[in-house]
Amino acid sequence: MFIERIDVERFGALDHTTIDRLGPGVQVLYGTNETGKTTLLEFVRAVFFGYEGLFRRGVLDARKPCAGKLLVRMPPERTLLSIERRHEGPELAAVTNESYADDVVGLGGDAGDLIRITDVDPRHDQAGRHKVYLQDVVGDIDETTFTSVMAFGLDELHELRTLEPEGCGRRLYELAAGLDRSTVARVLGHLHDAMRRLDSADPTVSPLAALEDRRTDTLERIAAAGAPALAAGGLWMELSHLDAEIAGIEPRIEAALRAEDVVRGVLALEPLHAEWRRTSDELSALESVPLVHADRDAWRLANRRLRRFERTAKTRKKLRAKLARQLRELPAESAVWKKRAAVAAVLEEAPKLERLAADAARAESHARLAARRFGEQVGVAGLSRVVPIAANLDVDGASVPDVLLPEGFALSFGPLRSRARDCSRASSELVEAKRAVAEARRSLDDTKGSVKGAGGSLAGLTIAEAIAQAAARAGAIRKRITAGDQLAELDRAIARIDREVTESVGSQLVPAPWLLGLGGLFTIGTGMLLSGLLLPREVTGSMAYAMAALGLAGAGVASVTTWSLDKNSTVRLEALRHQLEVAKEQREELLKQCGTLDGTIPADATLSLDRRLAQAQAEVERLEELLAREGSMHVLADRVTLAEQAVARALEARTAARGRWRKALAHRGLPTTLSPREVRQVAAHRHTLLTLDDDRRRLSEESRHKREELAAFSRRIDEVLVECELVPETTAVDHLKLLEERLDAERITIRRRSQLTRRLESARRRHRSMVRQVRVAERAVREFFVRWGVTTEPEFLAKVDRRPEYEEARAAAAIAEQSWADARRKTTEPPEVDRWLTEAQVVPLARRLAEARDVTLRHRAALAAASERRQAVAARVETAANDHTLESLQVDLAGIEERLAEQQQRRNLLHRAHVLLEQTRAAVARDHQPPVLREASRWLSRLTEGRYTSITTAIDEARLEVHDTDGEIWNPERLSRGTREQVFLALWLALIRDLGRHDVSLPVVMDDALVNFDDARARSAARVLVEFTAEQAADRQMLVLTCHEHVARTFAAAGAHVRSFSDPAPLWGDVALLAPATAVASGPRALPPEPAARPAREPARVVEPVVMAAPEPAADDGTAWPAEAFFFGGSRSPGPTGERPHPAPRRRARTP
Repeated sequence: MFIERIDVERFGALDHTTIDRLGPGVQVLYGTNETGKTTLLEFVRAVFFGYEGLFRRGVLDARKPCAGKLLVRMPPERTLLSIERRHEGPELAAVTNESYADDVVGLGGDAGDLIRITDVDPRHDQAGRHKVYLQDVVGDIDETTFTSVMAFGLDELHELRTLEPEGCGRRLYELAAGLDRSTVARVLGHLHDAMRRLDSADPTVSPLAALEDRRTDTLERIAAAGAPALAAGGLWMELSHLDAEIAGIEPRIEAALRAEDVVRGVLALEPLHAEWRRTSDELSALESVPLVHADRDAWRLANRRLRRFERTAKTRKKLRAKLARQLRELPAESAVWKKRAAVAAVLEEAPKLERLAADAARAESHARLAARRFGEQVGVAGLSRVVPIAANLDVDGASVPDVLLPEGFALSFGPLRSRARDCSRASSELVEAKRAVAEARRSLDDTKGSVKGAGGSLAGLTIAEAIAQAAARAGAIRKRITAGDQLAELDRAIARIDREVTESVGSQLVPAPWLLGLGGLFTIGTGMLLSGLLLPREVTGSMAYAMAALGLAGAGVASVTTWSLDKNSTVRLEALRHQLEVAKEQREELLKQCGTLDGTIPADATLSLDRRLAQAQAEVERLEELLAREGSMHVLADRVTLAEQAVARALEARTAARGRWRKALAHRGLPTTLSPREVRQVAAHRHTLLTLDDDRRRLSEESRHKREELAAFSRRIDEVLVECELVPETTAVDHLKLLEERLDAERITIRRRSQLTRRLESARRRHRSMVRQVRVAERAVREFFVRWGVTTEPEFLAKVDRRPEYEEARAAAAIAEQSWADARRKTTEPPEVDRWLTEAQVVPLARRLAEARDVTLRHRAALAAASERRQAVAARVETAANDHTLESLQVDLAGIEERLAEQQQRRNLLHRAHVLLEQTRAAVARDHQPPVLREASRWLSRLTEGRYTSITTAIDEARLEVHDTDGEIWNPERLSRGTREQVFLALWLALIRDLGRHDVSLPVVMDDALVNFDDARARSAARVLVEFTAEQAADRQMLVLTCHEHVARTFAAAGAHVRSFSDPAPLWGDVALLAPATAVASGPRALPPEPAARPAREPARVVEPVVMAAPEPAADDGTAWPAEAFFFGGSRSPGPTGERPHPAPRRRARTP
């Protein structure tokens, strides 16, 4: 949520005031005093929570009408709502502020008060708008929390209520995580009440007291019986009492010893407490009197005036010396000033000189252009190496080089063409002859090289012998290859025959199907034959002979077929075996032949026979080719001889042609080194060269005449320069400029000398006047030293200013207080240690220690006496141990004693539980801090730039503690005012963050919360506030109201939107933060509000506002701020005579 517009109709000092165009983020509203910042803060509170609280506190008069409204944007859709609150009506005349003392604070209202909340968002139509209640806007927060946390001013900041357990501190403890401290407190209270009831002497309250009464009554009844058994029981009771007494004395002795240790511990604290009281008393004594005497302020004013006069005198002395030095440094009159008439006459002819120089330059340019064109044409024609240069350039480059053409350049170049053709023909013939010689020599050298290289590899043989040997080797290899092929063929044939023999041997047996068929046919035939012959006629009938014939035929066929098959297999097997033997014999013969051939062929395991055959055949062909080349060497040698003779003839012809060419060139005056191509090129440009040469000569002559005329005029100027004691070094035009500059410089020097003389006289008078004022100021300062009887400034300040002594006392008091607080924090017993140390003068600690020792001695003596009595009673018990009368009473007594022990054990358990719970609460308070404090610790570390790291609650939960980077714990009252406010801001930010988690998103308003910060703290706080707002939701708003310009500029530098109350335009960077345009710059300025009861030792810092004009320093104002008047005095001495004083801006006091 953020406020977009504030409309104040009537509210206190605000009347019809509008602040428009506000937005989310940090919005800084800057304005001077009396513009209504605090009233605006109260108005925002009142709109949200009503006017009742303001009426009760007397801030507003209930009989006067108040009205205004806020336009706010509500998340999440930024709905625009109008919250209008009015206090008006005819019944206000009878209303008083006491009418609102009904303790109704917050959202309600009394008679005459009206609140209206309206949806005025233009995006919503009438049907889409719904009724909004104020509780929906403010959330779960009351006016007290809003005032303390989300809208506070200087009053809340100075009181620092949030650092105490009350107010927002109470909410801080409610937000603690972990142990429920209120429940723990109730449990501790219950335990304490239970122990108090047990320790009570009233039998109706304490079970222990009731049992003690019953035991006493029982013992009296037993004693009244008077029997021996009763006596024994009494003795036992007495013995038990003595045991209880001894058991009770021993804890008392331990308690007495602890009391002695406590007193001794307090004795160790007594010096620290005494030192703390002494330093506190000294500090209070210094605080009770003024620390600064009025003479100190008067002396400071006089001393300041003296320093100002001394600085002014020193400055004027420097100015006087500077003027005198400048006057001495001015040069004397030179020869130029003395010859100023001649110089002026020469300067009057400057236009003529410029015209002559221009004409000469133009003629020179034309001549150079013609020469350049002629030279370019010479280069194009290729005569750059031919044409000679008659004259070199002068030193100044004024003369034009004279390029001369050859004398025979005008003759015809026709005869040179035939000579050029002869030279070309002779050169071509020579080239052809040289090429033929090179080819013949190359062929001869190749042949010789090949023959010579082959001869080295023949091992002394001739080429013919080598050919025969190579042919024989090739034939042997060829035969070996043929034999190898035949041998491989025989191996294949032998393998095939072996396979056939194996198959024939396997086929000697009749195949099983044939054997079964023939056997079956033979069996059937034999059976039919025997059946037809042997069976009776009655069985066979007429078929007997037919069956016998068929049986005979079948048996015959089977027998003949079996014999035929066996005969064919045998014949075929014999033939195959014969073929195998013949093949093996042939293989043996081929193996012998291959061995013979292998002996004639050199062995080489790396090459196959085919490859070796190819090499041998290639060697034969190579040798045959060498033989042919050897026969052609004589023919090649003759061809080389003929080619060399042709080269010699061509060389003679070319030499003769070149001689004729040189003679023709020399006849025409041309260099003999020209080639025919160059001569053709020259002939093509001959006419153009002649024309350009004529133009060049003509323009060069004109340029020479102009230069001579200019030189005559320059000699006159040089004579004037020599008369003025100047050396002519450059051109005449430059000489004229030099003379003019020297003459102007002399005029300026003369005027400067007169001005410096007048200024030096004035500076001398002002310096002497200021020296007299310095002497008067020195006498005024020395009067203070004489008055106080001192001679030096430190001695004087030590007498009139006791603030250093006060600072030393305050530092000593702080150290003593810290030492005492640390020692006191470590001391837990006795609780009244402060009272003991305070009453040490009345009841010394030594006496308390002596009393504790006496108590210990008394308890020890009582323990010894009880032990002696117990021994005597124990002896008497032994004699009466056999008496068994009154056993019922003894049983009752034993039961009572048992219940007494149970109650005593209960009392001990309660005490132990109380101690353990107290220790647990201290540990939880030390180790488990509320999450809000962790959030506040994070913001405190960022505010203090890491100097203070965390905020925790004390073990006794009555205050907060601040931890620094060294681990030291600081109480809030020990921190400086600025650090306490930084702690407040850290807690404030943490509480705002926590309220935001509970859907409380009201705008945050703060009024001059950084006014007591120094520059570094203010920058850090502004940066942290901007970062905090940036980390919140996008529509979170923080309104910062301030009348201090340095605070506004600090927020602007941190990235906040800074504006005035009336103008929404931002004031950034160098833009002056001034009051509204209706204010007059020279009018009165408002006095900043003076804090109540401000101690003299902590004067408020005077922050000078930055304005566009440069005002007089604040120390010279006519009316000073009260703290400034206290330290520097209220009267101001007038300025020195002769100076115009600046009008001091006046201040007007703020009307309460």
